[in-house]
Amino acid sequence: IGDLTLAAGKLYGMTSTGGVNDFGVMFEWDPFTNTYTKKFDFDGANKGRAPFGSLTLFGGKLYGMTAAGGANDNGIIFEWNPLTNTCIKKFDFDTVNAGGIYPMGDLISFGGKFYGMTSNGGVNAVGVIFEWDLSTNTYVNKIDFDDSNKGSYPFGSLTVCEGKIYGMTNMGGDNGLGVIFEWDTAGNSFAKKTDFNFANGGYPYYTRL
Repeated sequence: IGDLTLAAGKLYGMTSTGGVNDFGVMFEWDPFTNTYTKKFDFDGANKGRAPFGSLTLFGGKLYGMTAAGGANDNGIIFEWNPLTNTCIKKFDFDTVNAGGIYPMGDLISFGGKFYGMTSNGGVNAVGVIFEWDLSTNTYVNKIDFDDSNKGSYPFGSLTVCEGKIYGMTNMGGDNGLGVIFEWDTAGNSFAKKTDFNFANGGYPYYTRL
């Protein structure tokens, strides 16, 4: 579940299953020649498995996450160089220090760092917003979702708008049907903006703002 990412005139994406190991693949598609090329197979421990989300272009390389696989089978952050077709596992998600696990969305680049969400893990085991510093390979939980006040189980990605970050959770909030939230990285301040209540919708799943 994700989008195509444009890089150097070609489009890149991932599938969550299929390939040699049935763990998903990275592919390249040339829209001018309608040529599809599988670039590599996700393999479980080394490259992760079951990618959900899209790739993020930064510095000529593509970054993404898998929902499972890696050393702990809790997902990974990876870097892929399209020029050399080299995939490097950068970070293994785990529950050490109440870390987030099972990311099911995109990484976004903002203010020189990457941000994303996990659908599980954290202090309350209902997901987190995290910050990842590529230059130091440092991961930090920034916000722990908590069910009623901040929502729970985010399945999707973050969006930057006028210097703040917005997103949704699939569940939690006053009605248990998910929330829209605003997060200011400058002060690490979090505000629930809207509770879904069935009449206005519920359980947003991988829908981008």
